[in-house]
Amino acid sequence: MKNRLIIFDCFGVIFDEVAPVFIKKYLPEGQAEILKEELFVPADMGDITYDELLTNMARSLNLDKDAMTKDWESLFRPKEETVTFLKSLQGKADIALLSNAPLGVIEKQFSKHSLSPLFDKIFVSCNLKMAKPDPKIYLHCVSEFKKVYEEIYMIDDNLTNLRFLPEIGITPVHFRSIADIQFLSEETDA
Repeated sequence: MKNRLIIFDCFGVIFDEVAPVFIKKYLPEGQAEILKEELFVPADMGDITYDELLTNMARSLNLDKDAMTKDWESLFRPKEETVTFLKSLQGKADIALLSNAPLGVIEKQFSKHSLSPLFDKIFVSCNLKMAKPDPKIYLHCVSEFKKVYEEIYMIDDNLTNLRFLPEIGITPVHFRSIADIQFLSEETDA
């Protein structure tokens, strides 16, 4: 068995997408990027709390915060195929989560769905004060394992987050469906 590290993104890979679906529902296409820059980037960087993000979203969208929060949180749904795949990798590779997310979101959802035991280490942008696609966040993730790997993979649904990885020794895997990562299970059995 090869010495390998497999790093998973969260939203769009382990969970269904949340922010893009929510934003599309409430905003015209041209305004989505503005909201992302103004609200989500500061939350992902840990500059504002999750509650502040929700308050600011409700204000920006002119929505009742409680109703909006309920709608927002209803979108957090694990992708069962990916969860099953993660379970199949246990003991065959080191497994990490690396996600851009506000403080408390990953912890809350992983606790609710009992996902934490599937990962050897969990890295969230708000705690690190850096976010993907900054190469430093990937290098930090790898260095925290204090091992030398034969292979390192990063699985992400966002191509922007994958573009610089070959330059730092990480193999990018663009996730669109479970079929895109099946080869990792086959290789770990070899």
